[in-house]
Amino acid sequence: MCRRSFIFLVLISKALAFAVEGSMADRTIKEVPKMFRALVAESVGNSFSDVAKVIEIETPELEKDEALIRVEYAGVNGGCETFRARGEHSFEGNKDAKNFRLGAEGVGHVVAVGTEVTNVAVGDSVCFVGSAFSEYTSSKASMLWVIPEATPEYVGLRISALTACAMLEQTGQIRRGEKVLITAAAGGAGHFAVQFAKLAGCEVIGTCGSDEKAQVLNRLGCDHVINYKSQNVKVELNRIAPDGLDVVLEGVGGNMMKVALECLCPEGRLLQIGYISEYPHSGDTESSNTDLELPIAELFWKSRTINRGKQIIYGNAWPRDFSLVAGCQNRILDLFAEKKLESIVDKSSEFIGLESVSDAISYMLSGKTIGKVVVKIP
Repeated sequence: MCRRSFIFLVLISKALAFAVEGSMADRTIKEVPKMFRALVAESVGNSFSDVAKVIEIETPELEKDEALIRVEYAGVNGGCETFRARGEHSFEGNKDAKNFRLGAEGVGHVVAVGTEVTNVAVGDSVCFVGSAFSEYTSSKASMLWVIPEATPEYVGLRISALTACAMLEQTGQIRRGEKVLITAAAGGAGHFAVQFAKLAGCEVIGTCGSDEKAQVLNRLGCDHVINYKSQNVKVELNRIAPDGLDVVLEGVGGNMMKVALECLCPEGRLLQIGYISEYPHSGDTESSNTDLELPIAELFWKSRTINRGKQIIYGNAWPRDFSLVAGCQNRILDLFAEKKLESIVDKSSEFIGLESVSDAISYMLSGKTIGKVVVKIP
């Protein structure tokens, strides 16, 4: 008997047992098809929308340590998908690839498992990372987060909340009473960062670009909100933190990065989470003009650390020791279960189906979003 036939038999038997549980009737698993639809890039190009296309691909045979997931919701990460589609920086390998898969994190249900998988079972709801813009995806089972249900609110926890938690608590070592600036504070990672900083007892300052976003940040507990479209950010920061900022989580780049550096206290830490205003997605892309010794893009993609006196600038501020991230998973899931951490899903626009992903990415990069942008995969 071939491996695939064996897996399908295991799947069907487990699915039948799973389906009889009335309380889980909404998760009943159907037989896995031999083919499924996925969003791929035939080759690299100028933008995501230029290269993305929907094709049918063959359901993969699972390795012994893998699980197959039926995707329910996929997260949108504009920068990641832009550079993946262009084959730049960490995605340079895509320049030689054909029909490479697209998408990062999502949530769904396990529909099959490899022979040595013990941490997840058919029917489990999970968060995953990898090729989320498809009907099905496979993952190393050890990388899956088991969750109570595959709702869109869990999508933001897997990368956005994890990034905010790891950067602030592990790399930044934020402490009670510190003045912490979060730029793009109403965004996918930013709104989580505000909450983690408040949980740590910090005085939190958030920047945003609309009154609606400011209201959300006030509700999340932000102590000071600066609308960069109607207020002078540097003037406001000097007023709020005349001795300088202790910590900055910076994801905008351009002039915002310049101002953040100018307002950093002599022993401050700047944690770079991105540089969205400089991504190659629009004609009005900013360019940075800081006094750093290297370009912001290089700072990020090479994960450089710069010491300026007693100041520390962390490019792409993920912990250099990745084992430190492990504890963040349980912390995030526990806080969310206890309703001490809110996961906001953008409700301004609804995106359904693989054909809507390009629009979702353009919307995410527009600067109009509040919380995490997700796509429902029917």
